[in-house]
Amino acid sequence: MILDTAVIPCGGLGTRLQPITRWLPKEVLPVGLKPILYWTLDEAADAGLLRAIIVTNPHKPLLETVARNYQGPLELEFVPQDHPRGLGDALLRARDNLAGSPFIAVLPDNLFQGANPTAAVLESFRATGLATVLLAEVQRKEAGTKGATGRAAVRKTPEGSLRVVAIADKGAGRFDTAGAEAAVTPIGRMAFGRDILGEFEEVGRELAPGKELDDVPILQRLARREALAGVISSARFFDVGVPEGYREAVAASPARA
Repeated sequence: MILDTAVIPCGGLGTRLQPITRWLPKEVLPVGLKPILYWTLDEAADAGLLRAIIVTNPHKPLLETVARNYQGPLELEFVPQDHPRGLGDALLRARDNLAGSPFIAVLPDNLFQGANPTAAVLESFRATGLATVLLAEVQRKEAGTKGATGRAAVRKTPEGSLRVVAIADKGAGRFDTAGAEAAVTPIGRMAFGRDILGEFEEVGRELAPGKELDDVPILQRLARREALAGVISSARFFDVGVPEGYREAVAASPARA
């Protein structure tokens, strides 16, 4: 089946950007006179996708209002996530809309300047037939502007593509290179085949009550089976889900009418 759909999770409450996100969803905060969400939608459209399923939160009505005023070519659909229970839960909310089709998760927390990262992930997914995650090499001096994500180990195949063979658990606070000058980590672009939601459900059934269903356990599962391809991003990326990264993105994106 053709992958032509992005799932964009926007159900979180933006706690790392409070107090401003108590009134304004982080996805509508401006970067260069454009809401963060529009940057994400533009990237998906430029990569050739036709549809975006936006997972919303009923406590953030402004988000859907802003999204419905988007002027791009994407067909938009909206799915509610009444409480933020993790990225995996957000993806499961889109199950009926996906109807068994493959998809790419595009997280608005990460903005990019340079080559389209969604397009790069899609190219790898179509070439390898494997779930594919975007990877970034983060320098130690820049780690303080990135949220906590797990470090990844990769190997190169004889054909020259990358396989992710291990992913560490997420830390807390900001990204940790574990003392190295740089470390590789998955960031918010992940293409999945049609069967992946079954794996999310399986992991979710094993969780303790109240624990969030994250994407990391699924990526770790895939990595252990060597069923996860990786693409190193050539674009500069900003983690706009943390104050340091948001300030950096604003400074790098002069406002132009």
